Amino acid sequence: MMSPRGSTASHVSFFCGDWIPYAEIRLSPDDLGFRQGVTAVERLRTYGGNVFSFPQHWDRWQRTTEYLKLAGLPGKAETEALVAELFHRNVDWIAAQGDVGITWFATPGIIGACRATLGLHLNQIDHVRVHHRREQGQVLLVTDVVQPPDATWPRSLKVRSRIHYYHADQLARQYDTDASGILVDADGTVTETSIANLAIVEEGMIISPLRGQILGGITQQAMESVAQQQGLVWRKERISKDRFVAAKEILCMGTDTGIWFARQIAGQSTDLRKAGPVYQALVRGFDQRVNAAT
Repeated sequence: MMSPRGSTASHVSFFCGDWIPYAEIRLSPDDLGFRQGVTAVERLRTYGGNVFSFPQHWDRWQRTTEYLKLAGLPGKAETEALVAELFHRNVDWIAAQGDVGITWFATPGIIGACRATLGLHLNQIDHVRVHHRREQGQVLLVTDVVQPPDATWPRSLKVRSRIHYYHADQLARQYDTDASGILVDADGTVTETSIANLAIVEEGMIISPLRGQILGGITQQAMESVAQQQGLVWRKERISKDRFVAAKEILCMGTDTGIWFARQIAGQSTDLRKAGPVYQALVRGFDQRVNAAT
């Protein structure tokens, strides 16, 4: 993926075939993305000005849009070109932000129009919060909010029907304004948060929920590769709440922050965790990987 170049008006977005100011993006009340929450989405970020893991995000995007039967969307090469143009049109804004997030989304469009709605825009990354989470960790709460079953929609899809995540985070933020709520499966085992895949460390081994229990995170995929390179064993199995809470290290993985850790499980203990050795090893390996790509 090309780095930003050129200089034009800042914070411009692509929406329904036009380049418009970000603040002017408007979804019609008759759009099924608004009426029924049918929205495919991908959120990416840059490291050192370069887009991280575009091919993996594209593969997940294809799976989601095919499931939702969103036809007429641009292909991979055209989407890459749109992202490059997005950078080109916002080079000054990006320079002021440092690394940024990239979001693209699609809906079935306005009822009766038979044309998908497509948008691409940039978003800020809260670098202060990212640094704090990586250094000090984040508070998590294991909630009783249950993930929708695959019979409703596959968890492997990246969509914006997210009331379950919203509700879990509302519960968590009663404890800490930066806390995230963990959703559980029908059997009570832990799954993920609204922003993170999760894993625990037991006797130096990394254990994360089963693939079918979660949204397949692009950052987690990268972490699994880093762990393999460092000789760390990574297993996937169901994780009970008690086992999760008792873990010496709890890892969080997501787009904006990359990797961070849980410093406390709200409502379970007042003890605070510090960055553990497995977490620190993964941070070093991941940072080396993204820095080498810049």
